[in-house]
Amino acid sequence: MTEAEALQAGRNPANLTQGEVFNEQILEIQPFGTNQANVVWEWNIKDHLVQDFDATKDNFGVVADNPNRLDFNYINATNATANWLHCNSLQYNPALDQLVLSSRIMSEIYIIDHSTTTAEAATSTGGTYGKGGDFLYRWGNKAAYDKGTSSNQTLFGQHYPHWIADGLTDAGKIMIFNNGGARAYSSIDIIDPMVTTPGNYTYDNVNGYGPTNAEWIYTTPTNTDFFTAILSSGERLPNGNTLICDGDSGYFFEIDPAENIVW
Repeated sequence: MTEAEALQAGRNPANLTQGEVFNEQILEIQPFGTNQANVVWEWNIKDHLVQDFDATKDNFGVVADNPNRLDFNYINATNATANWLHCNSLQYNPALDQLVLSSRIMSEIYIIDHSTTTAEAATSTGGTYGKGGDFLYRWGNKAAYDKGTSSNQTLFGQHYPHWIADGLTDAGKIMIFNNGGARAYSSIDIIDPMVTTPGNYTYDNVNGYGPTNAEWIYTTPTNTDFFTAILSSGERLPNGNTLICDGDSGYFFEIDPAENIVW
């Protein structure tokens, strides 16, 4: 987004330190030929913003009343660079026809509906879940939508949120590599979002989206012994163990359900 576009969308000028703001975009492409593709579906974060800074600009509203949209002026302790979200992961759930994406800078994950048309994905209506391209669910940092403070934050610069595959232990739950950031230790977290029916997530008007905390968290006995500030992932294996990648050191290890390192 250019500076003019960002200002019209309600960006606080103080948060425009580089004269532009990156629009995070998801494209689904259909390859043809040897090096070409058609874009068959598209989603843009710029279509799903809310701001309470300037009533004369687009997207004005009460942030706490719009949890399905992203506060365009929430900075989360950064210096308001153009790369204000730094989305670093995108995973698909074919059973739900949903996508989960991760914003490292916001310390949040977001679930959106993939069943929409591109036109619906730019709005707040349509699709299987009736919310267009707005967030169906979010987790990790309630301060980002005015439903908490830093004391409620559960994610810190995370990577690779994904649904655990069918047939594996904790199938259908979401595993996240929680890098830790200023917390200075990393963990593997598993959450089980509360739903009314599959893919329809429970929302509390006071406390926002649950759960309050991850249901399973792995870290080392001395938690600062396991810390990678960047990259990284965790994955459940068919034998019930968990394979972990400590990205900044290129270190891989496998733990069993009792959290013993077995490889």
